[in-house]
Amino acid sequence: MGNKISAHCPLNELYEGEEFESIYEVDESQTIGTGKFAVVHMCNRRSQPETKYALKVINTRVGDMASLNRIHEEINILQVLGSHPGLVSLIDVDEAMPGSIRLVLELCEGGELYDRIQQKQYYPEVEAKAAVRCLLEAVAYIHGHGIMHRDLKPENILLASRVSNTELKISDFGLAKISKDYPRRLPRSHSICGSDFYLAPEVIKQEEYGREIDIWALGVITYVLLSGALPFFHHVLHKLYRQIVERDLSFPDQAWKNVSKGALDFILRLLQVRPGDRLTADQALSHPWLRNNGSSAPSFNSFTSAHSGEAMAPNYYSAYGGYGGMPRPMLHPLEHAHKV
Repeated sequence: MGNKISAHCPLNELYEGEEFESIYEVDESQTIGTGKFAVVHMCNRRSQPETKYALKVINTRVGDMASLNRIHEEINILQVLGSHPGLVSLIDVDEAMPGSIRLVLELCEGGELYDRIQQKQYYPEVEAKAAVRCLLEAVAYIHGHGIMHRDLKPENILLASRVSNTELKISDFGLAKISKDYPRRLPRSHSICGSDFYLAPEVIKQEEYGREIDIWALGVITYVLLSGALPFFHHVLHKLYRQIVERDLSFPDQAWKNVSKGALDFILRLLQVRPGDRLTADQALSHPWLRNNGSSAPSFNSFTSAHSGEAMAPNYYSAYGGYGGMPRPMLHPLEHAHKV
């Protein structure tokens, strides 16, 4: 079948040497997504017409060599990750058609988490907790394969169905980085990449960074889910970056008065300026806020610092007070992030 790459799907073995068109039926009458170099259609296997997939057709004629290498790196990462309930799985890959690469991906009919938050305005705490747990399990799995995503944001998180608000799947591994020698070497980078509102302080400061940047992004996403607002926002980029680097953060009463202290504690433990102070994905899954399904708030004093084994320093909660008597800023509603 030309230059076909087999993905992590047992059915692929049956298709070696067959033409893509003989296996898949593509519905080109409607587009379910478009990107800079790609278009997404619905498709199905001819042998199983009831199961729908998303077919991403990437135009390889328009990009440069670096773009092409990135596409192949993304395919490699998706193949390494294989199947996980919290990730959009790669089903099949076809490179037989000149000028394009076709990826058959799991179809997520619920659309982007970004649009769902806009529709709901914010997530009730019980739903937010389930959604965050789902994301953390996926991130723990990604990190456990020596990979960092580097662009976690609501636009890159899809809902599996139209009916569930909490069955989330992480997508778009276009900026992801894999360690070639994991676990002896962790994935590290100096490249400035990601999306503005979700960037970790160390990326802005142009320091070497690792998987902790995904944890920071999850902290921002948790804040967004619970409030429908961005924790860090400014129209002037360097002022936004200053807010992030200084963790210039507050929890205005208008959005947070009915949210438990446990949720705030959870967010602050992810939004630590020093990467080493942040919880890992596995540690975050053990946080009392996620473990406790009831409405009564558990004690957080017993939940110790990730690395020292000691309780957090007294100024740990400084973000609660914030602004030293100055008027608290108004919430800034969620808006689309921009790639940097």
